[in-house]
Amino acid sequence: GKWRVLIFDIPCRPLAYNEARRALRDKIKELGFLQLQKSAWVYPYECEDEILFIAENYNIQKYIEVLTVEKLLNDSVLKREFGLIA
Repeated sequence: GKWRVLIFDIPCRPLAYNEARRALRDKIKELGFLQLQKSAWVYPYECEDEILFIAENYNIQKYIEVLTVEKLLNDSVLKREFGLIA
């Protein structure tokens, strides 16, 4: 019943961060996150382990945050998108 909101701001330099950003985006798309804003994504299920795995592998932990929130302003739209309500 809670949302996971992933926010990140990974620098462009050094170039290795580009690969890290790509890996993180690939993972969140694979999991099925929906994009709220440019670097803000939402997901209705636990996902911290998967996100931390990518962050630790690329040493980008300090550039990401996963928030667990009870309510989002437009969560009825998101619930429909995730198939949580008819």
